Amino acid sequence: MTHHNMYLIYIDESYDETHFVYSAMFINAFKWNFYFNHLLNWRRDWFEKYQIDLDTEIHATDLAAGRGQPHHNRNKEFRANLFCEAIARIEAMEDIKVINAVTSNKKKHLQLFEYMLNRINKTLDATNSFGVLICDEGNENQLTSIVRKMKKENHIPDSLEIFGLSGTKRNVPLERIIEDPLFKTSKSSYFIQLSDLLAFSLLRNEKPVSSTSELVRKSFNQLDKALVKNAFARDPKKKGIIRT
Repeated sequence: MTHHNMYLIYIDESYDETHFVYSAMFINAFKWNFYFNHLLNWRRDWFEKYQIDLDTEIHATDLAAGRGQPHHNRNKEFRANLFCEAIARIEAMEDIKVINAVTSNKKKHLQLFEYMLNRINKTLDATNSFGVLICDEGNENQLTSIVRKMKKENHIPDSLEIFGLSGTKRNVPLERIIEDPLFKTSKSSYFIQLSDLLAFSLLRNEKPVSSTSELVRKSFNQLDKALVKNAFARDPKKKGIIRT
């Protein structure tokens, strides 16, 4: 009998007036309860130490800016340390895989999503796996339309065409991605909240701003083994970040 793995792939985005970032976090479906309990214990730890309620949404921009819980401590450096701790915990989680994508042209964010879907499909195919996309709510119609289109017809240029030479395109449908994307509110999913933190950490790593702590800007650098580095071999940072 052929063995297949199944992944739940949690996707969220972060953006500003110029840049747009997606982060996709792969969770082995057969280990979902293990990972959920791990996150639940982490949140219990934060409740005991910092009085952050278990059902409080950890939103990256609020955490970095000093908004929200814990109400008694809005110091940015304290919040930045919490942010870094969260990213470090993702890196430390066994078998977690992350694919990231960034563009400095916000208008290309849907094209960037397509590029990321291709890398997700290729990553799943390489391990004889299948995946279900679980995205943050907010852009359901467009993202669903893209996935449906690419499941039927998805023309990818070969290496010659990529480098501006004469080449052909291959039709590579998203056969490893099952069903339409599912959508959840970030408040209802610890996993989407982590994807939000990942996306914001990359956004501020790629485009630092003075209003964000240096600790937050450098938090993405903690990621190594969790990254799917062959998702984009031409990434100058050697972290597999898809770029367009």
